[in-house]
Amino acid sequence: MHPNSVSSASEKQHIVIVGGGMTGGLLAVLLAEQGLNVTVLDGAPAPAMPEGAAQLRVSTLTEASHWLLRNTGVWDCLDLSRVQPYHAMQVWDQDGTGEVLFRAEEIGAKSLGWLLENGHLAAALYRKAATLPTLDWQCGVQVDALRRDAKTGQWAVRSGDSFWQADLLVGADGARSQVREQAGISGGPRDSGHHALVATIATQRPHDGCARQVFMETGPLALLPLFTGEGQDDQRQCSIVWSGWPQRIAALRDKDAAAFAAELQAAVGGALGPVTLLSERAVFPIQERHASQYISAGLALVGDAAHVIHPLAGQGVNLGLLDAAVLAEEVKRACEQGSGCADPSALARYQRRRRGENLLMQNAMRGFQSLFEQRALPVRWLRNTGMRWVNQAGPVKGFFARQAMGRSADLPAKARPPVWDARANRH
Repeated sequence: MHPNSVSSASEKQHIVIVGGGMTGGLLAVLLAEQGLNVTVLDGAPAPAMPEGAAQLRVSTLTEASHWLLRNTGVWDCLDLSRVQPYHAMQVWDQDGTGEVLFRAEEIGAKSLGWLLENGHLAAALYRKAATLPTLDWQCGVQVDALRRDAKTGQWAVRSGDSFWQADLLVGADGARSQVREQAGISGGPRDSGHHALVATIATQRPHDGCARQVFMETGPLALLPLFTGEGQDDQRQCSIVWSGWPQRIAALRDKDAAAFAAELQAAVGGALGPVTLLSERAVFPIQERHASQYISAGLALVGDAAHVIHPLAGQGVNLGLLDAAVLAEEVKRACEQGSGCADPSALARYQRRRRGENLLMQNAMRGFQSLFEQRALPVRWLRNTGMRWVNQAGPVKGFFARQAMGRSADLPAKARPPVWDARANRH
């Protein structure tokens, strides 16, 4: 029996996770740590540790996500020379005088968050998974069909000639989730009106561990500090996420490198001096999604399969990681009580704890997008006045900073630091 097993009966149960990205991978690790039998069916090849230049797709990790990775041992599987902490965050309105500057030291923290490549985190999770005897992570597996047996309550999963039976089936297979669709759960896309352009740039001046975001009439632009590499400390590389109307983003993609760099430098008011484009420019549409429900009989959705939000605050991955932690926590509670991993009450608690919070974040991002697209002079005056007020109001600014860091009274235990005061919402 696994030393951390929740019960011998639970060992006989089987959980199948379709999708092995960051959210599915973390969920698999959390469940297998409990001694549960878990199979991950991942359509992608086995993730490998990145080398050389930074990959295009990067994510911002909150403090809560950081502790999730630390408390599961995944953080120790990362190449820390490719992880960039940021200690400050500057947000301003290009069309006014409003600005907010958040500093970690103001709320007694060492960092506000961390930047790392998506592929890097997936590879660390895969590396950790290899150490867990009850976890079978299969790569390059395309799921062909899903079916639930009404008599046994189990799900049958087929890929070619291979079959798996699951007492609990989890969809972690992204925004176009096959699990969600075959379970009959609605969650169609809503066009945000924006496309996003991502690229890597070099700057004349060092980023100094500060994440920057400017709101413009056409959409937000984020400059996210990147790692420099082992033995280097010039801090002159950033990942950019430039969101805006499709025609505007297409025009930026098609400019030559020098013209693009000049426009980027002007957009951020020369904050880091002249810039140089280091990578290709990738463009993707921003579509919001929110599943009508996160659960069904013997089934749960996590991460992008359940919700997709605008990337302007960099919260998407963090919401998914918290989904994984809460679902694992509720499954553990149910198994300890002898109810089994697919206990309807446990799944209902998972949905209750996560769906409202995710919806609130999605609506907040939608509101920010709409607010900064408004051109009416009174609205522009109000938002700039509001930003200046927040910047000067220490307790209010601290509240926003803690929310951005993922501090919440309802955090799952694995997302908490060793010393935690839920009432004060601080540690």
